[in-house]
Amino acid sequence: TSRSSSDSGSRAGGTIERSDEEREVLRQLQLVTDDGLGTDIVTAGFVSVVEVDREAGRVTLLLEVGIFEDASRAEVSKIPWVSDVQVRVKSAPSAPRQAAPPQRPMPRMPPALEKVRNIIAVSSCKGGVGKSTVSVNLAYELRKSGASVGIFDCDVYGPSLPVMVRLPEEPKMEMYEDEEKNKHIVPVTDPRSGVKLVSFGYVGKAAVMRGSMVTGLISQLLTQTDWGDLDYLVMDLPPGTGDIHLTLAQVCKITAAVIVTTPQKLSIIDVERGISMFSQLEVPSVAVVQNMSYIALPDGQRQYPFGDTDAGRGIADDFGIDHVFELPLQRTLSEAGDSGVPFVSAGTGCAAAAEISALAEAVTQEVEKMHQGQRRPKVEYDAAREHLRVQLPDGEAFGIDPLVLRSRDKGAGGAAPPPEGVYPAEIRDMGNYAIVIRWSDGHVQVAPHKQLLFGDERGPMPRIALDSVAVA
Repeated sequence: TSRSSSDSGSRAGGTIERSDEEREVLRQLQLVTDDGLGTDIVTAGFVSVVEVDREAGRVTLLLEVGIFEDASRAEVSKIPWVSDVQVRVKSAPSAPRQAAPPQRPMPRMPPALEKVRNIIAVSSCKGGVGKSTVSVNLAYELRKSGASVGIFDCDVYGPSLPVMVRLPEEPKMEMYEDEEKNKHIVPVTDPRSGVKLVSFGYVGKAAVMRGSMVTGLISQLLTQTDWGDLDYLVMDLPPGTGDIHLTLAQVCKITAAVIVTTPQKLSIIDVERGISMFSQLEVPSVAVVQNMSYIALPDGQRQYPFGDTDAGRGIADDFGIDHVFELPLQRTLSEAGDSGVPFVSAGTGCAAAAEISALAEAVTQEVEKMHQGQRRPKVEYDAAREHLRVQLPDGEAFGIDPLVLRSRDKGAGGAAPPPEGVYPAEIRDMGNYAIVIRWSDGHVQVAPHKQLLFGDERGPMPRIALDSVAVA
């Protein structure tokens, strides 16, 4: 019996010696192709493991995605000595049901990302809010400050990076193999700025594929690209809270998220879902950008066509985010996107460019605080006394009734009385501004430091004097 790993497995451990039978199976699997990618499933990295038992005539395959299961079985069955083909599809194991959810392990950075110091996710659950505009201009503004920057366009179905950044020559991502037969992708580099660009749009093919295949493709683009030494990798996420977002959070450690919204109520509801998703993935949201907020009038006044809702600031207050930015509804922004020149690089001096500059500065400051481990309130659950113990950096400490805090959850948890016997099962810091509480019933709550220290719209947060609490 012989066993080997495919290319996706060999990247971590170098060259793997394969038997003649294994090589024969892999050659046969190369006949299974994907028209959307224009390559076979072995080259694409969708074959994770091949196990061969020549004497029994059995071949066992482990595939990254399930849509090639039937075709793989059919092709391998054509090998004369094969009588039994078993195909399994890789999937995340389901966690056992338990009262307290387990702590999510932090992903280990793939080798391709080891020299990337910060990964910034730009996200919104609703499409068409200007997320790609913010991503591209944020990246180019960070580059103007002297940082080394890359952009990863994660939207396979509707890639926008090739349109928003037009290059002098037609760009094309190239792939090569190193001496150990590991595959690498060479990113497109903007010769004017040095920003590295990766997008499925540079492949030149339409994405006609199922969701499971898209997640495999996104993972491949991220982990096989030669990103090199980067201060910031800006990820332009697709709309929603689906498989791609979860896959990226499992593959790499996202440093922080920037949330993009518009004044419409529907967008705001979706943004709250997005912030909650990042909270569950242990990713701090550090800024909110409200796009298409107002029209700048000639006299310097602002007209709010969708109403002066101040929705972005409301979201920021609810979740304890300090940085909120407004982008105007302005023709020059649309023209910049269509022309392929980021408006922060056009030298127009528009109001939007000033806001993006402030956004870049805020992201830089927040990330620096995270790396420095800036002092923040320390919150623990005292099970014996059944209260939360909050200790401030100056040494002052007080208690909070956890059920009171749960009832004042700004998300769904505050909509109904908490179940009887519920308690905080896990407490984690969320960036520089909040804690995340995983309750014993599975609910996840974001509690901003401001709420713990000063209260909220319902009034001050009731404090418990610690020396007055007796152990039950």
